[in-house]
This record gives sequence, C-alpha cells and structure tokens, in this order.
Amino acid sequence: MMQIDWQGEHALCAWIDGQQVAMLDLSRIADEVTVNMLFVKPPFRRRGIGGALLRRLLHDHPSASAACRHPRLRALLESQPI
Repeated sequence: MMQIDWQGEHALCAWIDGQQVAMLDLSRIADEVTVNMLFVKPPFRRRGIGGALLRRLLHDHPSASAACRHPRLRALLESQPI
C-alpha cells in the first residue's frame, strides 16, 4: 500500500512498504507554489505514483496548476482530478 506524506514544507514523498519510491520537491512563496522536481524511482514508474503526488499537491495547493510554466507538467497538473 502506498503512503504519501509531507516531509517538511517543501517535499511530498511516496512510500511503499517502508521504502521511499518518489518525491515531489517544491518551493512556496506566499500563495505561489513552484514544482522544482518530480522523481519516481525507475522500478516504480508507470504505476500512477507521480499522478498521486500531483493529486495530493493540488488537494493541498489548488492554485499550483495555474502557476506551472513547464508545458508537460502543466498538462499533467490540469489533467489530474482533485
């Protein structure tokens, strides 16, 4: 079972069976959220883990998709149901 939780104020991490398998690193200034990096370990890719991290980010910071400038990441953010 996957668990997603905040590690401090700037990182969302995904864990499976006690092993960290993914991380979303972000910066926050006032109400603006910037995604710096989204990484999923290769053996765990294509399982929806990155999408789950993005959904959690949007749940906690709904304005994140509007501020995203990277076209592929913005498309992913906008396609994720909250």
